[in-house]
Amino acid sequence: MSLRPLSQSIEKSAVFSRLGLTDQIYTLMLDEAALGRDRLSSNPANLTPQSRVDTRVQQPYRWDQLSETAKHREILYIVNVASASTRPYFDRGRYNTHVNEENWVARWFLWHSFRYRDNRDHKAQANGGK
Repeated sequence: MSLRPLSQSIEKSAVFSRLGLTDQIYTLMLDEAALGRDRLSSNPANLTPQSRVDTRVQQPYRWDQLSETAKHREILYIVNVASASTRPYFDRGRYNTHVNEENWVARWFLWHSFRYRDNRDHKAQANGGK
C-alpha cells in the first residue's frame, strides 16, 4: 500500500514518522540516494537547457540545474535497484499519475542528499574549505 505523496521540503522527522524508519534504514536509503545524486551530478546530459549553456555551471551539478526528466529517470532507477532492506520503504512511495510512475520517497531522499551535500559544500567554503 502506498502513502500519499509529501512535498520535498517536508522535515526529516515527518519522513521518519510517516515511514516508520530506524536510523539504520534511513542511513541505507540516504546512501542509495547519494549514489543516484553522484550519477546525476556528474553527467552533463542531465542538465536543464539553461544550465547547459551557462559556462559557470560545473560538476558536481546542483538539484536546480538538473532536468526533471533526468531526476525522474534516476528516481525510478533508485527504486528498481534498492536493496532488500530499503525496498519496502521505497515501495511505499510509489504512485501513478495519468502518464508516469512516481515515487515520493525516492524523490525526497534524492533531494535530501543534494541538499545535504550542497549545504555541506557551502559551509566548507564559508570556513575556508574546512
